Amino acid sequence: MAESKKLRDSDRFNLMLALVGNLIDGALYDVPELAKHFRVPESEIKEAIKNLGFIEINYHSPYGIDFDGLEEGDVAVHFGDKMAIQEVPRLSARQASALAAGLVYLKSIPGIADVEEIEKLQEIIASGFAKTKTPEVIINPIGVDLDIRILRQAINKSLAIKCDYQDNKNEVTIGRIIEPLRIDVHSEFIYLRGWCQTKQALRSFRIDRMRNTEILDTVKISDKAKQAELDDELYVPAENDIQVVLEVQPGAYGLMYDLKPIAEPVPVNKTSRRFTIKVGDVRNLGRLVTRYGGLAKVIAPEEARKAVRDFALAALNPEGSDSPKDAE
Repeated sequence: MAESKKLRDSDRFNLMLALVGNLIDGALYDVPELAKHFRVPESEIKEAIKNLGFIEINYHSPYGIDFDGLEEGDVAVHFGDKMAIQEVPRLSARQASALAAGLVYLKSIPGIADVEEIEKLQEIIASGFAKTKTPEVIINPIGVDLDIRILRQAINKSLAIKCDYQDNKNEVTIGRIIEPLRIDVHSEFIYLRGWCQTKQALRSFRIDRMRNTEILDTVKISDKAKQAELDDELYVPAENDIQVVLEVQPGAYGLMYDLKPIAEPVPVNKTSRRFTIKVGDVRNLGRLVTRYGGLAKVIAPEEARKAVRDFALAALNPEGSDSPKDAE
């Protein structure tokens, strides 16, 4: 792979997981050797290892990394002593029931690939309920879950759907007709990839912004929609979108992978990174940036900085400010 080739978000995450599995033995590895093995640029190997070093669990990093050696091209990763489990933890019935409910819900989310692993965990939890009936957990779909069920039915039946949809500029279209093709999970949101009959193009629709979703039994998914090429990008910036510069610290590094920078992030100091993204409406930055506290901030342009500031002020004083229409 060419050194200039950038990985997609999911590929970066998978690379981090694969590196943990390969490096956890504590042996010393060569960066070029790892780059060749995983078929990625050396810069991606180094960046993935650095990001592992910033992960914290209970205020301690589970990984010990030699950063000086990393810059020289050597990699060694090991677990810290504080992360070792000394004895098998015991769960109360309430804790086990909560885990069982969480696994049922996790298994129901579209896009989850490790269903077999989830089922194994369910079996382990069930085996711990000695001489008692294993609690049965049933989740009745409402809201987004109900919409997902409807969309799955439409996709399976190759039928179009109709819904009221609020776009990223807070404009609502009543009775929008969409030919559903695929359900994707991206970061904290679930999207429908589908063919928009109005715009005659592929679009990504946030399912939590859909209302009154119903299947159109008489409208089949067209050949044009079926033949459309589905890529992995949920958002394709338009030419007139606004370029926004963000700066993040380790606790907000996830934004670098979620927001698809238009260029490689650059270091500001030992921990902070700065990158540029494109957005259609700067008002949508408020909730995204403020949830990280001071770990993420907008550098430019001024209208984007003002949008985040206005959102924060609205959250502090909701009665005395003009908050975005989609602000909760």
